[in-house]
Amino acid sequence: MKITIDHLTKDFGSTIAVNDFSAVIESGELIALLGPSGCGKSTMLNMISGILPSSTGHIYFDEDDVTDVAPEKRGVGLVFQNYALYPHMTVLENIAFPLEIKKVKKAEREAKAIEMAKLVHVDMLLDRKPKQLSGGQQQRVAIARALIKNPRVLLLDEPLSNLDARLRIEMREEIRRIQQETQVTTIFVTHDQEEAMSISDHIVLMKDGFLQQVARPQELYDEPANCFVADFLGNPPINKTHGVIKGGKIVLDGGCEVELEAAKNLPEGKKVTLSMRAEAIVIDEELKNTEGTVVETYVMGKEVLAYVSLGDYKVRAYIPAEKNFGKGQKVTVGLKKRGVFVFDEETGARLA
Repeated sequence: MKITIDHLTKDFGSTIAVNDFSAVIESGELIALLGPSGCGKSTMLNMISGILPSSTGHIYFDEDDVTDVAPEKRGVGLVFQNYALYPHMTVLENIAFPLEIKKVKKAEREAKAIEMAKLVHVDMLLDRKPKQLSGGQQQRVAIARALIKNPRVLLLDEPLSNLDARLRIEMREEIRRIQQETQVTTIFVTHDQEEAMSISDHIVLMKDGFLQQVARPQELYDEPANCFVADFLGNPPINKTHGVIKGGKIVLDGGCEVELEAAKNLPEGKKVTLSMRAEAIVIDEELKNTEGTVVETYVMGKEVLAYVSLGDYKVRAYIPAEKNFGKGQKVTVGLKKRGVFVFDEETGARLA
């Protein structure tokens, strides 16, 4: 089912949590709603579910305007951060409970619950109570309970936050598998860029209640719309330097000159932010380009992460382990075309 969000706003008095937000989520996709804490992700999810009313704007499920429709009539399945399982019920009873509320006959609802338990791989745990389950198992039960209603939309609000690192990787892969098998349109709220990049069809990135960019994960990484998007995605974080356009070059704070084809088309005196991903920086001894000094190196197996001085800045760059560049060594710094961006220093808008 397609979801259309049309100029949606939510204000809490003087605080605007979501500001004039518009986006389209295609049917059958898994969308990551991504952004830092407090950016409005959960507020957006709660408006889509109907738990929170919107201040202005509209929400459409296919062609149906559900803006003022009660939560229980929207056909959504919800999975929260704390899973909210009933401690006195077994796994089977927890999964079947939404159908019990609908007065579905016991045999029918238990058969459906067993089917859902098999889908999420907890069919061997049907007689256990929640306290006898691991965090990952509880999450699977919560997903099965949400899916048993055959929802039009599945909404997941930071469902991996309570799990350890290894289990988070396992469970995000399971969520992707389940979503692909059911083909239910799914919105996955997270502040973790790695989770969003690894399992989503598209990422909706938010900041301070505003939509920043909607794109496929790789496109968001390769073609950020503004400085915030470039900063938010990537590990290690993108290198961020500041300078001014002089004579078709970028002169960084500290006097270091960087030659960049895109800079030749920018107005003289323009203040810019030059952002460079670590993998976009080429360190060598013979390139005739910008000079720098190796400040520190960290061995990471087949590669070495080096910190190199560039004007007043230290930038991270990957170098092959066999290069053996040492601390204090003078090197030249070149830039690849991919992974290098120029932004307006004042507005953060992408210039090149």
